[in-house]
Amino acid sequence: MKIRILLLDDEASLIKWLKYALEQKGYAVHATTDPKDALAEIKKEKFDLVISDIKMPEIDGFDFLRRVRGFYPRVPFIFITAYGSMDSAINALRDRASDYILKPFSIDELVVRVKANTSRPEYEPTRIIGASKRMQAVMDMLGKIAATDTTVLLLGESGTGKELFAREIHNRSKRSKADFVTLSCAALPDTLLESELFGYKKGAFTGANADKDGLFKVADRGTFFLDEIGDAPASIQVKILRLLEEREIVPLGSTKPIKVDVRLIAATNKDLSVELKLGRFREDLYYRLNVIPLILPPLRQRRDDIPVLAEHFLEQICKREDLGERKLMKSSIDMMQRYDWPGNVRELRHVIERAAILSDSHHIRAEHLGLPKIKAKSLSQLQEDEINRVVKECEGNISKAAKILGVGRATLYRRLRKTKKRGR
Repeated sequence: MKIRILLLDDEASLIKWLKYALEQKGYAVHATTDPKDALAEIKKEKFDLVISDIKMPEIDGFDFLRRVRGFYPRVPFIFITAYGSMDSAINALRDRASDYILKPFSIDELVVRVKANTSRPEYEPTRIIGASKRMQAVMDMLGKIAATDTTVLLLGESGTGKELFAREIHNRSKRSKADFVTLSCAALPDTLLESELFGYKKGAFTGANADKDGLFKVADRGTFFLDEIGDAPASIQVKILRLLEEREIVPLGSTKPIKVDVRLIAATNKDLSVELKLGRFREDLYYRLNVIPLILPPLRQRRDDIPVLAEHFLEQICKREDLGERKLMKSSIDMMQRYDWPGNVRELRHVIERAAILSDSHHIRAEHLGLPKIKAKSLSQLQEDEINRVVKECEGNISKAAKILGVGRATLYRRLRKTKKRGR
């Protein structure tokens, strides 16, 4: 069966050439210069890949991507543009584009990108990896949460996999057959964020030439994952509170509320209790969100999971890039377990990907990882350092520290006594 590609660009001659060239390579292509036609096709047909220009007169590429993601959250999406810049590249990847290619390009170059992106399945089953006690406790809590329909607040540092956990909650819930829609409050300016979330009526502002459903409406009967809610401006916080309390939204330019049935999963890497004290986050919204908080542990607090995570990523990357078999040497695993991973699981994946691609050897050694030299410490010493750091951050509040570390108060007291005896 041929791989189906949706191709959108406002330049008719380019569209014609790309359609012909890709069809000659064996792909089935629906090409159009009209974003509305492209969206209509997305609703009717399932595509294996979407390719779109960024600069278009009616709907720009970023807006088009977000609308596509409302229907197919994980379909591979490649941007093509003559307006290449670092800002555009960052925006493209931040909006969850799969790839980015600058005009002019050869058809062979595009085909390489197409093959790389269509070799990844449109939906990879959620797989949260971790056998450590800390992760098992988190997964036990997740199982209980997923069976309910309550609002969830995911707390964790950047790179701990908050979207992955949100998707797992959705997949285990009674809403699993409906849409899972995501958006980050930090990804868009305030005015655009409001229109994306709640929609708008024709004439609500300059350029609003037609009514547009917001993403909360798109997610009706499904799950909405709202990332970085700690960055939401006050005007958005008020509307989110109304959504949670009244189960309704009001689009920009309208006075008529729209009922929506959405389960909200919010996430942040900020301490909302601090934001609350500083007056940057609403108290009523904080308590409405904080019904069931799920704290995702940073990678340095579950070092036992690092080898299995690294092996999993290495297997995925080698298969995707057709690299053959690669093996992690004990020296590389030891180094990874001693490193603190400020970027958490995301950083680990990037390090493994870089090492796999750049290594000219079957074996991936410590020097292939590109990690800074680390002072030699045992795992028990590193764990003690982390316990002391968390207790200090919690200003000696043992209950709060134990909750963050995922252990009981008695267990934490016992570990602190052992540390004190060793004079550390």
